[in-house]
Amino acid sequence: MLKLIGSALVIFSCTMIGLIMAGYYQHRPKALRNFQTALSMLETEIDFGQSPLPEALNNISKRCDPTTSMFLRKVRQLLLSMEGYTASEAWEMSLNEFKSQIPLNDSDYEILTSFGKYLGSSDKEDQIRNLKLTLSQLKQQENLALEEKRKNEKLWKYLGVLTGLMLVLLLY
Repeated sequence: MLKLIGSALVIFSCTMIGLIMAGYYQHRPKALRNFQTALSMLETEIDFGQSPLPEALNNISKRCDPTTSMFLRKVRQLLLSMEGYTASEAWEMSLNEFKSQIPLNDSDYEILTSFGKYLGSSDKEDQIRNLKLTLSQLKQQENLALEEKRKNEKLWKYLGVLTGLMLVLLLY
């Protein structure tokens, strides 16, 4: 009876590890799409709304998914704090804080960090050009993420189950 319970726990544990790894590949394209949507709204706010950055971030955060919304609210909060953060500092600090909550890889963070370096530091046309460049880079990353998802999501699910079964067979 103990062998049976132990075997079930090993298979369950390995399966859950596989599902967690597969979840990363499943959620990354969605996170990239959410950032693209938020940056598109920011482009509209800058171009047509001509809102100050904190106000634009507040407006956008009300229409985004929860994680992206919390990120944008954090950037806004840092901008409005009396500590004198620039827009690029607030963007980078918020990215670092939310790094563990958003399923993105290093190249995705590099794109978002490089966008933040020019945020609020130039005129309207340069901001829009920077936004368009960042949006195109994020779209490329999303396409790569979808390709990785197709390749790796099922692999990790099956690998978790089969590893658990192999360990059970080796142990007993």
